[in-house]
Amino acid sequence: MIRHSISALGLDIRVLVLAFALPIFVASGVARADHHEQDVDPNIKYRQSVMSIIGTNMGAIGDIMKNRLSMPGAIANHAGQMAESAGLIAPAFKKSISDGPTDAKEEIWQDWAKFEKALAKFEESARAMQTAASSGDPEQVGPAMKALGKSCGGCHKPFRKPKEESFRNM
Repeated sequence: MIRHSISALGLDIRVLVLAFALPIFVASGVARADHHEQDVDPNIKYRQSVMSIIGTNMGAIGDIMKNRLSMPGAIANHAGQMAESAGLIAPAFKKSISDGPTDAKEEIWQDWAKFEKALAKFEESARAMQTAASSGDPEQVGPAMKALGKSCGGCHKPFRKPKEESFRNM
């Protein structure tokens, strides 16, 4: 009787079942993802957030420069945010955790002094980029950006797993 009423309304029972079932399946997938997220050490979550801030700012600078966007003061702002965030990196990595969803290598904790030296170089390069961008002289920005990129690599190469070994690929 219900089936005939639904058919009389021009509705297909399969569409109704799908309409009601789909949100339940999606919600259960979200719940599983949240459960997995809860299993991640909060130290890892935090340091990934810090590094994400830096990566986002670096990407924004790259977008501005590559696309020649007119964004007065933005490059200096992004570089300044990167320099300020540099001070958050060492505390975020203080706890030795290289297992789980992280690209941190054991070398961070095996040679902490080298890690801190690389972080200092990064902060110095970010501040130099901020100064170059604030000067308004485009001739200073290119070399400062190159030095900033090099300082990122100076930490990533020895202390971050290569992309092919990233937890994101597992």
